[in-house]
Amino acid sequence: MMFKRYPYTIGLVAVISFIVCIVWLFTHEACMHPLGNGLAAWWAFIVVPILLVTIVEEAGGEE
Repeated sequence: MMFKRYPYTIGLVAVISFIVCIVWLFTHEACMHPLGNGLAAWWAFIVVPILLVTIVEEAGGEE
């Protein structure tokens, strides 16, 4: 529902959050920030791809 209404906004926020997570992972040591790095990796490599696939599927879906 929401993905059909604001696909570009949600996609843009997902891409920006992905970039922020990658920057975090490259600039912080894992041994000093294990929880932060785990959350950043989870968001960047699991949540954002699922979000983008959902957006593409709903935008191109049959009505």
